[in-house]
Amino acid sequence: MQFIDPRTFLLVANLLGMLCALVLWVQARSFPDDIDGLDDWARAVVLIGCASGFASMRGVLPDSLSIVASNGMLLLGQLLLIVGLQRYSGRTPVWRPTLDGIGALMILILWLTYGSHNYQGRIFIMGLAHIGFFSVGAYLAWHAAPKGFGNRFLSVIFTLGVAVAIWRIATLPITGNETDENFDRNLIQQIYLATFSLGVLGLSIGFILLANERLRVELEFMATRDPMTGALNRRAFFSRAEVEWARALRSRRPLAVITSDIDFFKKVNDTHGHHVGDQVIKDYTLRAGQMLRLSDSLARFGGEEFVILLPDTGLTEAKQVAERIRCEIESRRAKTLPAYTVSLGVSVMQGNAGQAADLEALLAEADAALYRAKQRGRNRVEV
Repeated sequence: MQFIDPRTFLLVANLLGMLCALVLWVQARSFPDDIDGLDDWARAVVLIGCASGFASMRGVLPDSLSIVASNGMLLLGQLLLIVGLQRYSGRTPVWRPTLDGIGALMILILWLTYGSHNYQGRIFIMGLAHIGFFSVGAYLAWHAAPKGFGNRFLSVIFTLGVAVAIWRIATLPITGNETDENFDRNLIQQIYLATFSLGVLGLSIGFILLANERLRVELEFMATRDPMTGALNRRAFFSRAEVEWARALRSRRPLAVITSDIDFFKKVNDTHGHHVGDQVIKDYTLRAGQMLRLSDSLARFGGEEFVILLPDTGLTEAKQVAERIRCEIESRRAKTLPAYTVSLGVSVMQGNAGQAADLEALLAEADAALYRAKQRGRNRVEV
């Protein structure tokens, strides 16, 4: 049976590594700074590609390059894969213990190369290291956010690498011929090298997919959220409110809206500065949000004006929610912020028998109630 020259697999891995590294570096420059780890993965792929290139020149280059240097670059490349995943997940990499372990492995590789000339020993040691790095990689990829096709694909590629490395160790012959050690043409060696070559591409694709999914989530968040408070913006609020309005009409369930406004907010800005005013807005968003259910929606409509959507909530319950928010803001405040209060207006659509003809009318009624609350002294709830 004819097999492909193993040098071909290694050269393909080298070329794929360089191409993937270029793609990763381009991605790293175009992605937001909070999506970290792409640079580490680009460096890792370069090291793994160079390791493949040196290994493919076995018999042409001295053993110090084709064996010792290539194995060292491969180990460092696998370490950087893990470091990149840790940075991506927001973890701080711990370098020292692993670097010490790599140093010890390199001393052992030197002895197995120049001392005992034990090819099987080198394969066994590198196989164990490969299993260790890729097992950690599979774990980190599986738990990486966001959950989706990208993290599952990357975890599968790591797991496949672990399985092939275990198979390679299990089928390692007890004795071998040192003269053609790297380029034997048995089936397991062919599968091992082919998996290694395609694995470089698969790992790069997996990490790019994972980073793209994170970017998509962040862009969706930016498109639907107020950048300062994290509350829904007007567009996202109306999109969600229209769905809830239609559902309320179908099920004949009530839908409540609360509009709120921070009292004398201009005075807060004039007295304490706009930075403190921004902190007050963030404080209100946080504390009001804690008073709501998961199904409720809090949106910032601009400045100090907020709107709350309460599905399946009648007039009495909506007024109670508004009163709880008012009391929470009045009774507790952060030590670094000035005391402030809020006024709130409540309006409810009672299924298809409601007083509001549409969503805009419902909001207009809540705004009218808010205006009455301000006219009647502020720091109160009006229906």
